[in-house]
Amino acid sequence: MDATVLNPREREVLKAIIQDHILTAEPIGSRTISRRHALHLSPASIRNIMADLEDLGFLAQPHTSAGRVPTDRGYRVYVDSLMEPEDPSPQEAQRLQERVETVRGEAEELLRETGRILSALTNYTCVVMAPRLEQNNFRRIEFVDLGRDRLLVVFVSASGLVLQKVVTLDEPIGGDELERIARYLDQVLEGKTLAEVRAFVVARMAEEKTSYDRLLARALSLAQKALEDDEVEVFVDGAAHITRQPEFADVEKMRAIFAAFEEKSKLVKILDACLRNVDVTVIIGNEVPVPDLAGLSLIVSPYRAGGAVVGAVGLVGPTRMPYARMVPLVGYTAGLVSRVLAED
Repeated sequence: MDATVLNPREREVLKAIIQDHILTAEPIGSRTISRRHALHLSPASIRNIMADLEDLGFLAQPHTSAGRVPTDRGYRVYVDSLMEPEDPSPQEAQRLQERVETVRGEAEELLRETGRILSALTNYTCVVMAPRLEQNNFRRIEFVDLGRDRLLVVFVSASGLVLQKVVTLDEPIGGDELERIARYLDQVLEGKTLAEVRAFVVARMAEEKTSYDRLLARALSLAQKALEDDEVEVFVDGAAHITRQPEFADVEKMRAIFAAFEEKSKLVKILDACLRNVDVTVIIGNEVPVPDLAGLSLIVSPYRAGGAVVGAVGLVGPTRMPYARMVPLVGYTAGLVSRVLAED
């Protein structure tokens, strides 16, 4: 449901209540709205409008004598139709650029630093999903001998993103043979997505003839070891900020939230879904598909490398987040990450 179901006065009252509740975390009464906002409405008229908004499901009344608070439905209408986005301030933009643009050459450190500065700027929890490489085209593979039957396998995508995995060898492989294996894999896998690389390796491993070609068999075995159990990394920064929000004073609720942050697969599930959207995605309260995170909101924007969406930057906070400021800030940060990755 969008704001078209509301008349102009209802939209203005809902917008005013949400703006005040974001600032105070307290129920908002009609006299407060009348005093703080130039709506040219009497407190009695505002009370009647608030009652109508409650009937429509946009507001709730925590206590009989208290004012109203926005519902998830109210926040959704606000975000989609009522809020007036605020561009990052020059100071915010400068701090982000100075911190993010100075971290080049190492994608992981770039993403960690992005989480640190965005969390510090906003006082919310920042989540950054590392690049999803499955849909990136493969360019080359490199091997680094770590000794003691351990090998670092480095996959480089066409967009320049890097996937690294340490594997344990069943038997030692000499340097010359490693070079031949790398050249072979570069030749047969170039241009394929990593998802296609996985499928190719599995199919060729199943072919009986590979057992007659020792180099091919070892090459495929190495590739398979490097690609199995590939987990997407999610960097979480500023989780403690959640504890400072009055909505989350309940200890059990806090434990559930921190457990969800620790179980990265839950965050990946949410962030993955946001990669399908070109712009910033806002997920509010009960819209969050992870029960332990219900009552929170997420603002998520994808970032790109080589023209492809590969990961996401997001903020996690209470439903009364200042969306008008945070939505543009998250979008700006994701754009900054995309630009730095493109320049590396």
